[in-house]
Amino acid sequence: MSKVRKNYILVIEDNPADVDLIKHYLTEASVKDEVIHAPTFFEGIEVLKNQEISLVLLDLSLPDSTGFKTLSNFIDKQPNVPVIVLTGTNNEIVGNQSIKAGAQDYLIKNQFDAKQLGRSIRYAIQRFKTQSKLEEAAKKLTINESQYLEAQSMANFGNWSMDIVSNEMKWSDEMYRIFNFQPNSITPTFSDYLTYVHIEDKEKVEEFFVKAGKDGKTHKLEHRIILDGKSVKYVSIQAKVNFDELTNKFWLVGGIQDTTERKLSEQIIIEKNINQKVSKIKDEALADLSFHIRTPLSSIINLLFLLENTGTSKSQTEYIDGLKTSIDDLSIMVNNLLNFSVLVSEKIVLEEEELQIIDFLNSTKRIVNLKGDKTGHNIEFELNENLPKKIISDQKKLTQLLYNLVDFSNNRTDANGFIHLKAFAKDINENNMTLCFQVTDNGTYIPNARIRELLKTDQLIENYSDELDEAKKDDLGMAIVSKLVEIMNGKLRIESKEAKSTIFNIELPIKIVQQVNINPEDAPDSPIKILLVEDHFLNQIATKKVLTTWSDLITVDIAENGLIGVEKYREHGYDLILMDMQMPVMNGLDSSKKIREGSDVPIIALTANSSKQEADKCYEAGINAYLSKPFKPQDLYAKIMSLMVTIDS
Repeated sequence: MSKVRKNYILVIEDNPADVDLIKHYLTEASVKDEVIHAPTFFEGIEVLKNQEISLVLLDLSLPDSTGFKTLSNFIDKQPNVPVIVLTGTNNEIVGNQSIKAGAQDYLIKNQFDAKQLGRSIRYAIQRFKTQSKLEEAAKKLTINESQYLEAQSMANFGNWSMDIVSNEMKWSDEMYRIFNFQPNSITPTFSDYLTYVHIEDKEKVEEFFVKAGKDGKTHKLEHRIILDGKSVKYVSIQAKVNFDELTNKFWLVGGIQDTTERKLSEQIIIEKNINQKVSKIKDEALADLSFHIRTPLSSIINLLFLLENTGTSKSQTEYIDGLKTSIDDLSIMVNNLLNFSVLVSEKIVLEEEELQIIDFLNSTKRIVNLKGDKTGHNIEFELNENLPKKIISDQKKLTQLLYNLVDFSNNRTDANGFIHLKAFAKDINENNMTLCFQVTDNGTYIPNARIRELLKTDQLIENYSDELDEAKKDDLGMAIVSKLVEIMNGKLRIESKEAKSTIFNIELPIKIVQQVNINPEDAPDSPIKILLVEDHFLNQIATKKVLTTWSDLITVDIAENGLIGVEKYREHGYDLILMDMQMPVMNGLDSSKKIREGSDVPIIALTANSSKQEADKCYEAGINAYLSKPFKPQDLYAKIMSLMVTIDS
C-alpha cells in the first residue's frame, strides 16, 4: 500500500508564542497540513531546499532580515512557493505593497482568528495555482504567437487595447483587416473606431465603452460597422478595464470578431424556421411561467395547512377547503399548459413517484366536482375496494388524464346530466396490476367515425391554434388524454350507444408499492435538527412553521442560498437538509455536491422544476429524496420519517 503524501506549511517566525498560536488556529480551522517552524530567514530557505512545502507564512521582521527586503529575497529564491506575509503593522499600504511584490495575502498579527487564517491559506494556495497556470499559458502563447495570429485570421478574430486617458488604441493585424486596413497603416483612436460604427448603433457603442471603463467587469456587445460607405459588417466586441503596472496606466483591453457570416446564416435560419422559433419561445415562456407559479403555490399550500390547524370556525374551514380545491384546479391547469407545449414537441417524459391512490382519487374528486357544480352536472365517483394503498406512477399526468377526460364529458353533457367515474384494479399480482378508469356519461352520441377522429392524437395537436372553435378545443383535451395514455403504455377505448350513454375506458399498467410501515402523520420521537436552504422568503416562513408545528422536537435553521448552506452545515452539522434547487450565488445541486464531499447527511430536494431529468440530477448529486413544488406538508413529513427510519435501522 502506498503511503499517504503529507503536505507541509512552513512558518518563518522568530516569536515562539506567535508560532504556537498559529498551530492552534490551524488545528481549529481543520487544516491538516503539518507545520514546520524556522526562526530565521536563512533556516527557512534551508528547509525549502530539502522539503517540499505547500505554503509559507513569512514574518517580515526576522533576526537576519527585516522589511520588504525579506519578502523580495524570499520570492527571488523561492518563486514557486506561495507566501502569506505576517506583519505586526496595521497599515493597509504595507499589505497592498506586499501583494504587489508577490505575496498571496497578508495577515496582521493579533488581528486574525482561526477561520480567517484557514480561509487565507486555502485562497492563497488556489490563487497561486491559478497564477501559475496563467503564467504557463502566457509562456506557451509567446512561443506559439505566429500560430495564434494565424488562428485569429482564420476565425476573423482580432484583439485591441485603448488608453482610457488619451483614447489611443492598439490593434492586432486581424483587427486592421476587419476594418479593411493594411496592418499598422494607421495609428487608430477611439474616434476612428466610432467613424465606422453604424449610425443606429453609435450611441450604444459609446455607452458600452463608458461602462467597460468604469466597473472592472467584462462587457460584450454586437453592433454593425459601415465600410466604404456601403458595406455592412456585423462584429462582436468585448472589453474589460485593466491596470498595467509597467506603464502605471489603466487600459481597456478586449477582442473583436467579424460575425457577419454567422449573423447572415442566423437570419436565414430564422426566416426559414420562424414557426419553430416561436414554438421554442412559447415552451420557454411556459416553463418560466410554471416555475413562477409553482414556487408561490408551495407557500400558499403550506400556509393553508397552518391556517387549517389554528382552530378555525366551520365557515372558515369551508373557505379553506374551497381554496385548497381551487389551488389543485390551478395546479392542473398549469400542468396542462406545460404539457401541451411538450406534447407538441414530443419531449414529454414520465415522472414516476410513489402515491397513495385512494387519497389521490379523492383529491381529484374534489377538483372535478368543482367543475360539475359550475355546470349543474352530478359527477359520481366509485372507488373499488381492490385498489392497493400505494402505487408508482406519474401523479401529475394521472391527474391531467382524469381531469381532461371528465372535462370532455362535462362539456358534451346537457345541464342536469350525469357523469360517473369508476376506478378499479385488475390482473393484480404481487408487484403489478392494471389500473382501470371508466367514465360514463349520457351526453351526445358519438359516431364511430367521430371516435376514430378523436383518437388521432398527433393530427389534433398539430392542427391546434388559438382560433379554433370551442368544439375543436374540447377535442384537444381528448387528444391530451389519448397522448398521455399512449405515453403511459396504456389503452383507451370509447364506446358510444345512441340514446343511451358513452363509456370511456382507460387501462394503465402500474407497479404496486410494497407497504412500508411509515405513517406520514407520525411525528419524530427524538430531536431532529434541520437545515432549510431556501431563498424564497415566504417559503422560508411557511416551511419552517409547518415543520416546527409538526413536532416540538424539530428545530429549523435557514440558509438563504447554497453557499451559506454549505458553510452552515460545516460549522454546525444537521440531522437533515431540505435543499431548494434554484437559488442565487450557489444552486442546490452544487451545494449538495459540496456537502457530499465530506458527509452522508440525508438531503431532500425541493424544486419547482418537476421532471425526470431534474430528479436524475438530484440523485447523481447524492440527494436522497425528491419533492416537487407545490407539495403537501404530509408528503414532506412522510419523506422525513422514511429517511429517519432508514438511517436508524
